[in-house]
Amino acid sequence: MQTTRSVPLFDARCTHCGAMFAHPSLGDAVYGELLLCSVDGRQYAIVEGFSAVPAQVAALLADDPHTALWPVLAALADPPAGASWSVALHCPHCGQPDPAFQEGARCGMAEVPVARFTRCATGDLAAQVARLVDSRR
Repeated sequence: MQTTRSVPLFDARCTHCGAMFAHPSLGDAVYGELLLCSVDGRQYAIVEGFSAVPAQVAALLADDPHTALWPVLAALADPPAGASWSVALHCPHCGQPDPAFQEGARCGMAEVPVARFTRCATGDLAAQVARLVDSRR
């Protein structure tokens, strides 16, 4: 199993503080994968939606049209140091989500880790998902 992937970086500008920053992007043509961003905007991870835990979570949520898969997977993924995961892009300067623009000019490449779900392996995944879904309602 691959632990990191090489991903292109693009320019973005924060709507809140105005800072310019580079962020990785998987692009629009990717199916079944999502880039997670830490809530402080400084760390990223790739969720491979067809890997074991994400596929099991998708099956558990299949009959629940009111719960989005990606935020649940962001909550279940092993957290980054000192933060938690978000499905939104956050500014690494002020931590606010939703930049004014993203995927501007391409500005390099970065090695991005693949999200891990080791905490899920130690317990009842169905119970963990149920608790998360209940807490979000």
